[in-house]
Amino acid sequence: MFFRVIDKFFEQLKYAISLIIFVLIGMASLLFIYWLLFSAKIQLPDFINTFVWAVIDFFAQSFKGTKMYTDIVPILPVLASGVFIILTYICNCLMVFLENNHLKFQSCVQTYKHNLEKTINKQLHDSFINDLKKTTYMLVKIKVDIEKHNSYLTSLNDSNVDTSLIEKQIVNSILAAISSDFVIKKGVLGQSAYFLLADFEKSKEFFSNLVARSVRSINENIRPKMNISFYCGAELFDDLSEFNDKSIYVDRLLTLKIPNKIVVTPKFKLLFENIHTDFFSFKVLGEYNLSGDPSKTTYTMIHSLHRRI
Repeated sequence: MFFRVIDKFFEQLKYAISLIIFVLIGMASLLFIYWLLFSAKIQLPDFINTFVWAVIDFFAQSFKGTKMYTDIVPILPVLASGVFIILTYICNCLMVFLENNHLKFQSCVQTYKHNLEKTINKQLHDSFINDLKKTTYMLVKIKVDIEKHNSYLTSLNDSNVDTSLIEKQIVNSILAAISSDFVIKKGVLGQSAYFLLADFEKSKEFFSNLVARSVRSINENIRPKMNISFYCGAELFDDLSEFNDKSIYVDRLLTLKIPNKIVVTPKFKLLFENIHTDFFSFKVLGEYNLSGDPSKTTYTMIHSLHRRI
């Protein structure tokens, strides 16, 4: 409110000075034209003569009635015009001064508002991060999908290969390889394995082990003409009562079928960018509907988790 009052004052003052400059220019022009007509001895209406000489006498009142006044009468109109030109110049300088100071004032106001906005945003961000750091649990789910490239030869050689069994072997191998030091609970739900973590400081070692063990298990079970895809999703939550809902939510991340990447939500990204600043990086994968209802138009930005090199 205070800034608006000062800004309004500048605007009104500049408007008033612009009116004064307009009047001064008009008077200077009038007196100069009058001097030309007066010098040419052209008769003008009495009201013009009265008005013009009243203005001239205002400036010449200090020496009116003297011999000097009589001597310079022929050039008094142009001298008065010169006075108005000088006043116009002074007012124009004042206008420039006001314009410059108004711009400086506006610049100071913008700087103040920008700094205030940065301070408020930082406070809000810090408050949000502090609340986010109170998040208790992280749920990570993995799924393996095997696709066979069928041909006559592979159908003969791999007729006894059960892809679902290999998928279970890989998942169970990964599940068994992840140390309980990193997780508080792990198991199988449907076709996917899950890991429940409560210590986010150990998440660096957990994800490193998860990726390394997954690669090893897939390489151990890979066969010719067989494509093995690894899917992984992670999300955060605050209370164990949310486990089932979050498990369904992470399953939706897996059903996006983004292979060989750890897929995470914005909440996960924001927290891990602040607690593991130099260890993890994130890449945008796109916006997806994770509501479970195809008719809804609510989309969530999904990212992939990567270890910084």
